[in-house]
Amino acid sequence: MTQPRKVLRETRFASARLNPIGVELMTLSELRSRVSEKLFFETERVEFFMVLVATEGRGEHLVDFERFKLHTGHVVFVRPGQVQQWQPANGLEADVLLIDPAVVQPKASKSQQGTMALLRLEEWPVHFTLEPDGLAAWRSLAATLRRELDRPLLDGLSAAMARELLVCLMLSLSRSATGHATAPTVQTVLVRRLRHELEGLVDTRPSVALLARRLRVSTSTLTRTCKDALGHSAKEEVDRRVALEAQRLLVHSTSTSVAIGELLGFSEPTNFVKFFRRLVGTTPEAFRQAHRLQSR
Repeated sequence: MTQPRKVLRETRFASARLNPIGVELMTLSELRSRVSEKLFFETERVEFFMVLVATEGRGEHLVDFERFKLHTGHVVFVRPGQVQQWQPANGLEADVLLIDPAVVQPKASKSQQGTMALLRLEEWPVHFTLEPDGLAAWRSLAATLRRELDRPLLDGLSAAMARELLVCLMLSLSRSATGHATAPTVQTVLVRRLRHELEGLVDTRPSVALLARRLRVSTSTLTRTCKDALGHSAKEEVDRRVALEAQRLLVHSTSTSVAIGELLGFSEPTNFVKFFRRLVGTTPEAFRQAHRLQSR
């Protein structure tokens, strides 16, 4: 089977000066000054965590083809593997925090793992709002982190300070991201496990029965849990994830929609078109053309 040919750039955490720390903080204006306008506005798949906090003005940001409006205090949280597109309006200013995944997903000490678990990143929505106190805390902590990262000499002490400040910054954000949510229930844990399984199997368009076996629950339990926790069936959850992957591939690659449909387990092109139209509301080719026109 022919793999889709990628045309969309994949952006990784890369800063010769800050690679040892794995954290970078800049303003949106600084980011725009570093790259050409064409490159800045291109759609990209990120391979790091990004936190965008609007600090002034208004604008928008696109994440996985969903548009989020921004003004002061609004936060956009982008995970590794997601597709984003910058669309700032004149007057929008923001802090942009880039984090190497290894920093917040450590395999080191149990104490580190315990602290990072408190962040509950898997529960963070793509878009949320900071209350005035939360925004004030962000500004204060971000300014302190920025001063540490801007030191002329970044030694081991600087790296340790920067990482501790990052933890404080992220823990502060987590209060707004997760609200006053209670401890995860059996249902939410199962949904989380389902989504994790889907990430590795999405290109096979797995059946609910297969997923249930891998999760060691009955098909009826998985279906009931999704309906109770998500408001839709387990089959619908699979279909939504497959549709998202199709959207990413249509924008990422120069492969035909027929080849993409085949990659995602559709034996007949017409079945893929019908599936895509039902989930997305348009045909694969119409989606591809519309999105690429927006990127120009």
